[in-house]
Amino acid sequence: MIIETMGASPQQRALEMDEVLFTIYGFALGTNMNTIVKKMRMCLVSLHFKKCFIAYLRSVPLKLRYNGHKTGPIVQWMKRYDMTRLFGLAAYIHVNNLVTFNRDFSGFDFSNLSVLDLTIYTMNPSRTNFSKKVQRLHSLFTEAASLTHLTLSDNTLSNVSYEDFLSHFPILKSLDVDFGSPANAEDPDGASRASEEALHLERLVRHNLYGNFSLCSESLKILDVHSMTLLLDSIPFLDCPCLEELICQNPIIIGGISGSALAEEYGNSNREFITSFLETFEHKISSSDIETIASISIVPPDCIEGNDSFQVGSDCRIILITFND
Repeated sequence: MIIETMGASPQQRALEMDEVLFTIYGFALGTNMNTIVKKMRMCLVSLHFKKCFIAYLRSVPLKLRYNGHKTGPIVQWMKRYDMTRLFGLAAYIHVNNLVTFNRDFSGFDFSNLSVLDLTIYTMNPSRTNFSKKVQRLHSLFTEAASLTHLTLSDNTLSNVSYEDFLSHFPILKSLDVDFGSPANAEDPDGASRASEEALHLERLVRHNLYGNFSLCSESLKILDVHSMTLLLDSIPFLDCPCLEELICQNPIIIGGISGSALAEEYGNSNREFITSFLETFEHKISSSDIETIASISIVPPDCIEGNDSFQVGSDCRIILITFND
């Protein structure tokens, strides 16, 4: 689970925790709450260390693999040290533990939340309706009007519309959504439709949708749909005048033009180029997938000029990734 590094927090500045000291704390303590509690004896070294320790934990997105009653002591520990007003949270929750998670975190103050990464999972996805449990979980975070980075993962196949949920985050800048197995419908969760109303959204990552993908956004700068492996047929309509980067995977049709034709004209299959390009590529590609990349195409937007259904920034680069069959 990846959380972007954020800028210095008020706690860092108040305690004069410069970047080096902050890095040392991060190396020594980490952000995983399941292991941090075990290190609390370190706080007995000095009152100053304890003060810095707690301030550090309030300043970073905390990670928690929630295990129901087994995680209760961790939540109580957070309450004891007044860590109920979090800067960021990455929670990994089995669907059977949603009720207890709601109970344990119901007293927390998420109004200052900036980063939220929610993973809801089940080992055996089925058509069991978990919608109400998922919606109750979402209700915990609706006060987080300061949220800027949101990651949502849910493989429970719950029939939940995310449009209402996302409307609570007026300054959202980054949205990454993954709903596990592909849904046989165009954007059934409503996350992409809701993103059109997110007036400050700059980065959108979508996973595992089937069919066509259309989007209209005045603010979007990065659109990443490359992980829709062999599921996304085409991008027939894109009206994003500020878009600087579109990342997608072949086979696909972009603005009426075949991705295979674009790959033939602009593709580079040189392994040295592919390796060098991916070293500076900011978007996640698994190491196993890297070995199967046949070519990477950097397509200029003017090759789709004259198409009113495909409007992007004048300097937008289209990154088309073609994998071996």
